[in-house]
Parts: sequence; C-alpha cells; structure tokens
Amino acid sequence: MEEIKTGGGKEFVYSVIWAVILLFIGDIIVTALPRYKIIGIIITILMFSVLAFFALTRYSAVYTYTLKDNRFAAVRKIGYRLKEVRFYTSDVVSVTRKKPARRFQTVYRMHTSVFSKKNVWYIVYRTGKAENMLVCAVSEKMARALRQAA
Repeated sequence: MEEIKTGGGKEFVYSVIWAVILLFIGDIIVTALPRYKIIGIIITILMFSVLAFFALTRYSAVYTYTLKDNRFAAVRKIGYRLKEVRFYTSDVVSVTRKKPARRFQTVYRMHTSVFSKKNVWYIVYRTGKAENMLVCAVSEKMARALRQAA
C-alpha cells in the first residue's frame, strides 16, 4: 500500500498573506525612519527570503507513505533532498489521532499541512529502548492497516 501527498494550497495562501504583512511592516519602517531606510530595506529583504524559503519548501514537498512487507516508510522529498523514516510494524506502540501527552526523544513531522491538524496521525514506535513519534497524514485505511499489523 502506498500513498503520495503534496503540500496544500492553504500554506501557499497563508504565505502570500504573510508576505503582504511583511511588505507593510517594511514600508512602515522605511517611512517612519527615513535615516535608516537602507536598514529597513535590508530587514524587509531578509524577512521575504526566510518566508520564501519556508513557503517554497512546504509547498513543493512530496510525501510518500509506504506500508509493505511489515515495514512502514515515510519519505519527504523537497527537490533533491530526502528525509526518510522507516520502521517495522511490529515496533509500533500506538496509532492515534490524539497527540500523546508525554514527550519523546525524537519527533518526526512528515505531514503536508502546517496549519491544520485535522488529518494528522500520531504513530509511536520503538527503536531499541527509545520510543519515537511520527506525525504524518496517512489515510484512515493505512492507519487501520498499521494498527492491525502491530
């Protein structure tokens, strides 16, 4: 079973709104402090660069979730960069929509939406003696298959 998801349009819309807000803040700095115009311009350019990085990386990310032969893999691909999380289904402790109250040594966030937690699953699994958590946006069918395999 394999699922492929991409970054949503909501993140892009929110990023454009933030870009407009940052533009107004930069304009206020430049207008209010004419002596420091160059500093205001530099700050605005830096804020836009950081925003563009976050917007483009989230919007262009491709997430692949694979459940095959008692192994689960979550892969995030942004351009040529890959981030992978792999574990056996026998190592799964819990699969739930409710965020666990305890803290984990490692938390991997591999879900498409930054702003919405509606379609997010929390998968707790063991690696050695430590328990880790994967936050992902798998379908109901795949989450059920993970629960049954565990």
